[in-house]
Amino acid sequence: MRSGKEAAGSRLRTALVCAGLGLAAVAPLLGTLRTDGFIHDDRWIVAGNPLLSGGWKSVGALFTTGYWEAARGKSASVQEYRPVLMLTFLLQRMLTGAEPGPMHAVNLILHGLASILVFLALAGRMDGVAAAVAAVVFAVLPVHTEAVASLTGRSEVLAAALMLGAWLALDRKPPASTASRVAAGCSLYAAAMLTKEHAVLFPMFLALSDRASGLGAPWSRERRGVYCALLGCVILYGALRLTVLSHAAQVGTPYFADTSRLSALLTLSRFAALRYLWPSLSGEGSCPDYSRPLIPDAGPSDSFAWLCLAGLAFLACAAAMDLFRRRPAGKGAPWSFWALAPCVFLLPTSHLLVPLDTLGAERFLYFPSIGLAALMGLLWKKASAAAPWPAGLAAAALVAWYASSTAGKNEVWVSDLSYYAAAVDCNPVSARAHSALGQALVVRGRVEEGKLHLMKAIGLGPRIPQPYYNLARLAWDRRDYAGAESLLRRCLELDPMSPEAWVLLAVVAEKLGKASDSAAALARALAIHPGDPLAHYNFARLCLSRGLASEAAEHFSRFLELAPDDPQAAEIAGLVSRLNPAADDLSSRSKVR
Repeated sequence: MRSGKEAAGSRLRTALVCAGLGLAAVAPLLGTLRTDGFIHDDRWIVAGNPLLSGGWKSVGALFTTGYWEAARGKSASVQEYRPVLMLTFLLQRMLTGAEPGPMHAVNLILHGLASILVFLALAGRMDGVAAAVAAVVFAVLPVHTEAVASLTGRSEVLAAALMLGAWLALDRKPPASTASRVAAGCSLYAAAMLTKEHAVLFPMFLALSDRASGLGAPWSRERRGVYCALLGCVILYGALRLTVLSHAAQVGTPYFADTSRLSALLTLSRFAALRYLWPSLSGEGSCPDYSRPLIPDAGPSDSFAWLCLAGLAFLACAAAMDLFRRRPAGKGAPWSFWALAPCVFLLPTSHLLVPLDTLGAERFLYFPSIGLAALMGLLWKKASAAAPWPAGLAAAALVAWYASSTAGKNEVWVSDLSYYAAAVDCNPVSARAHSALGQALVVRGRVEEGKLHLMKAIGLGPRIPQPYYNLARLAWDRRDYAGAESLLRRCLELDPMSPEAWVLLAVVAEKLGKASDSAAALARALAIHPGDPLAHYNFARLCLSRGLASEAAEHFSRFLELAPDDPQAAEIAGLVSRLNPAADDLSSRSKVR
């Protein structure tokens, strides 16, 4: 039994390690604080989400609205449910405003917290110094860049922190496993599921952890209460998800829609080896965009794909056999647990359970990389026993390399221009990357260069709607309304559920003197996405031009609810009060804002 002085010294060492981990996690990624604007999905989910402008009154709506629904309407091609994640953005919007810098700062803090929790979790399962080495490796891994630098990547980081907290709370035998600990662990687990849906597999991870540490099977008398509570959380989450979403598991156009199961499995195996495992180890080789046809499908004659499949299958089987055959090690956890258990969270994105619209993404590796970091900690422990100084120098060099690589990759996230330029560099055959880069160039005044990328996007993907929409915006800016109309018609042939295309078509039709077509397009946009502020604003203008004062006031009022921070809000609120005296209260509230 340790004396009070020894316990105090241990707590001090733990606090110092945690502080160092927080700094190590944040330092290579500080460049995200310089991010210029909102990049990629952040534009839709964070900047363009009207619910985040509503203050406290939006809290209930966040729990009854799909992740993409607020930005794209109920017909969004991807159906996800992440209200706790969105609640963090709402609270931050209320506290720090709409600028991206403070939001990125919170992502950095969460990554530092996750790194500390990794250390605390590992310290109970391996030597303390090895746990510290593993945790600092986790803190600086380059494959974490996307998850931390992207605001929407907060789903990965926050879910990981919540699951690590649940793991620490629930990894106890009676009498240490008290009702309060179980309640806390289940609450954290529920919050994790409401942050990112892959957290639903946490009970499987916990069962493997229990096996490794000898806590008993899920159905044992000591553990059945914990797993029944977790099952109750899953049932409640599933019921809530089914109630809110129009489709429980809609993920857009499946990546392997026209590919055989064997070819898909071989392609995924090769992808996992080259684009997941190698970048995780080396810090090089990842890409922001894996759109087709960058990675060709693997056929039965692809010997390298078969080799990757055999290697991954062998590793999984060897780890499973070792984990279930060996006698539980008490405090320690064997290599097999670290190789197998964290990878459970890759199952939802493996195309084995549900089809996805993307082959993969770097951010999916955030929690699974805990296993890689732990294995490196175990390897360092063995090496240091034989050669302490060389092992220490090797670990320091590896951490320095990872931190440097992370800082370099982080520069990609400084602006949308640098991000999409990097996407085109690593995937020059991606129509979506060329389209987005073209639009970013146009916005910065490099119009002809941007137009070339937009035209190339159409050449690479003639059935992708976004480049037609971006070219239509360029035609609108040049007052080529007929050209814009033609491009928008083509865009809507390919994606008739695009609210922004219908809104732009409406204002183009208005310029061409087609008032009825404009009204019809705006009605269609609002049918798709009733919460589109631009649709309400333009419908109000159209009604006003027709002398429909009450209808104009109604749509202007709705616009003010959805976009209270708009620069024209005070002016529009005054107009509403003149059109509809009953709206005076709304006018005064908007002016206060």
